[in-house]
Amino acid sequence: MSLAKIILLVFISTFSISSFAIPVNTAHLDSLYEQRMLPNGKSVGIIHIYSEYPKYGWVKDPIEGVSAIDDISRALVFYTGLYSHQPAPAVMNKIIHLTRSILMMQAENGYFYNFIYPDNSINTTYKTSVAEPNWWTWRALWALASAYPVVKAQDETLAAQMHNVLFRQTQALTGYVQETQTLTTLKGITLPVWMPNGGADQAAILLLALTRMQQISPQPNIEKMMRMLASGIMTMQIRDVTSSANGVFLSWKNTWHGYGNNQAYALLEAGTVLNDRDMVKAAFYELDNFHPWLISQGYLTSFSVSKTGESVEMNDKQQFSQIAYIFRPMIFANLRAYEISRDTRYIDQAVTLAMWFYRGNVARIQMYLPDSGLAFDGLDPEKSVNRNSGAESTIETLLALDAIERSPLAKKQLEERLSRGK
Repeated sequence: MSLAKIILLVFISTFSISSFAIPVNTAHLDSLYEQRMLPNGKSVGIIHIYSEYPKYGWVKDPIEGVSAIDDISRALVFYTGLYSHQPAPAVMNKIIHLTRSILMMQAENGYFYNFIYPDNSINTTYKTSVAEPNWWTWRALWALASAYPVVKAQDETLAAQMHNVLFRQTQALTGYVQETQTLTTLKGITLPVWMPNGGADQAAILLLALTRMQQISPQPNIEKMMRMLASGIMTMQIRDVTSSANGVFLSWKNTWHGYGNNQAYALLEAGTVLNDRDMVKAAFYELDNFHPWLISQGYLTSFSVSKTGESVEMNDKQQFSQIAYIFRPMIFANLRAYEISRDTRYIDQAVTLAMWFYRGNVARIQMYLPDSGLAFDGLDPEKSVNRNSGAESTIETLLALDAIERSPLAKKQLEERLSRGK
């Protein structure tokens, strides 16, 4: 063999190994990050919401604004996780500035506004930006509670502000979460009435926030809210071995939607902290039954269920659009399940789910580009792809892949499967 061929083979081998070994590329997310100076002289960090094909520059929404606490919170959770194994000053700088942005967005009622205008003022009136008990408030609390230990080690003054916001906020939550556990039925399905906005999807994010808060400062009222939310989530689990929906935690009313299906992950985290076996076992039931079925179907985005007698029927099945926000929660849940059980079936399942980003989808389309860090916004019908790469898609993808990166077994298996092209 010639020297030139040997050099070429070494180059290809080295390139392949490095490509597979480092699946998380923050370049595109870093390009969506912007540090801004406020009139009071303090600097904050924002995440631009939209980034469109082919140039992938910043795109504003004239009604919403340029940045959302939803994405700022996601980014804070991601950079906090990244810092645990890549403690670079640049990462900590983002953690500090994103935290400041979230604190800036809290309203007097204790909840959070969502959108920021181009001039750094807060959008206080748009329907998905008002300060109320909703998705963006729960996500802000989860991010602050997740980042608190890391920030405390670097900036005690900022951490004190975070602590005040987190534990003062619980007073508003105590008045919001209903203490009376009333049940209702819809299409034969028993549903809890006390959940935030009627959904286990929002309850799961809030449960994750409360779980992190309980780890920071255990309090009886927080535990009470955790158990109340967990009870509602478990009430919304389908248990019918003859049904395709067996094991699934419904998201809202009698429907399941893939995006934000954090219910199993939230129960694993809360159940571990509270030493509650019922919570943990309920989560495993979804992973053992519904997740394998969902994978076998090439994934779905939503469906509804109805019950006649003892039989649960799945209706209105939709397969598209498939987005990263469907897969990240399930990957988190399976990796956490492995940590609890040491059963490698959950590593296998997590990696199979992660392969969706690498052509492991019905269209065989690469949804994440490791060389640039771009993560496409969605897989659409007719095997087409939305090649925009906004904040949600980018961060949810990176959250999923960084979780894989931090699990030695999952990382190894993903590398092996990528090297085989499977």
